[in-house]
Amino acid sequence: MLKVWAILMKECRSEWRTRYGLNAAILFAVTSLTAVTFAAGRIPDRPDILAALLWLTLLFAALSSMSHAFVREMEGRTMLLLRLVASPTEIAVGKLCFNLLFLVVVEAVTIPLFLLLTGAPSVRWSAFLGILGLGTVSLAASSTLVGAVIAQTRSRGALFAGVSLPLLLPVLAAGVAGTLAQWEGSEIAPYVKLLTAYAVALLGMSLLLYDHLWED
Repeated sequence: MLKVWAILMKECRSEWRTRYGLNAAILFAVTSLTAVTFAAGRIPDRPDILAALLWLTLLFAALSSMSHAFVREMEGRTMLLLRLVASPTEIAVGKLCFNLLFLVVVEAVTIPLFLLLTGAPSVRWSAFLGILGLGTVSLAASSTLVGAVIAQTRSRGALFAGVSLPLLLPVLAAGVAGTLAQWEGSEIAPYVKLLTAYAVALLGMSLLLYDHLWED
C-alpha cells in the first residue's frame, strides 16, 4: 500500500509540474462545450442530447490526455527504476488511483460548466453522482489497462484511442442511458448494475493481467 501511495504522489507531482494532461483535458472539454452551445444554443428540453453530449465530452477528454500515464515512464526511461522498487500491479494500481483523481478534477470543472452553458434541467444528485462515479471508475480502469498494454509499442497515441474505444462503448451507452433516466425521473437501477458489473470486471481483469504485461 505504501508503494501504491508513493507512485500516486509521484504522478501528482509530475502532472503538477507540467500540467500537460490536465490542461489538454480541460481545454478540450471547455472548447467542445462552448462550440456546441454556440452552434445549438441552450437545449433544456432535450435531455437525450444533453446526456449524450456530457458523456461524449468526458469520454474524449479522457482519451485526449490519459494515455501519458505509462508513456511518460517509457519516454523518460524511468519504467525500469519503477520496476525495481515496486511490482507491476503496484505500479498500475498507483497509476489507476492517479487516473481516478485526474478524472474527478476534470469533472469538477466540466460538469458545472456543462450545466451552466447548456441550460440543463435540475439533476437528481444522488442518481446523477452514482452514474457518474461508476462511469468514472470504468473510464479510469480501462484507460489504465490500455495504457499499460500499449506502453512499449511505437504508435502509442493512435493505439490508445483505437484500443480504448471498444472497451469504453458499454460505459458510454450505460452512462448516457442512466443520465437520461435520472432526468426523466425513471429507474436507474439497471444502469447502475451494468456499470457496477463492468467496472468490477475491468478491475478484476486488470489485476490479473498487470503482473504479466512487462515480462521479457
